[in-house]
Amino acid sequence: MKYMFSKLNLIIIMLGMLFITSCTLRLADLSVIATQNVKLEKVDLDKLPQTKGIVGRDETFIFLFIPFGFPHLENAIDDALNKGNGDVMIDAVIYSKGWWFLIGQSVLEVKGTVVKTRNN
Repeated sequence: MKYMFSKLNLIIIMLGMLFITSCTLRLADLSVIATQNVKLEKVDLDKLPQTKGIVGRDETFIFLFIPFGFPHLENAIDDALNKGNGDVMIDAVIYSKGWWFLIGQSVLEVKGTVVKTRNN
């Protein structure tokens, strides 16, 4: 009987792991990305102030298979630009992430280096 009980526990644990799922998908690698018009003529991005390793996110909530909106890439980029106090991202990587178990979350995430091209 003890052997059967431990098999049942193993099955329950495996089913629980199946239902608690998470996924990360790398969507794109971009050299330069911005959400507003930026003039890059006669600009050397390497000589401007940079903040490396900035992460911007936009996330939405999911309840019982019902999403309460969808994450937008523009919001994730704007979040990163605000955190890095700049107006252009270079070497940006875009990820789509999510998890779900009765409730969940859908996330768009942008990681990269933020560059400030404007003086103001």
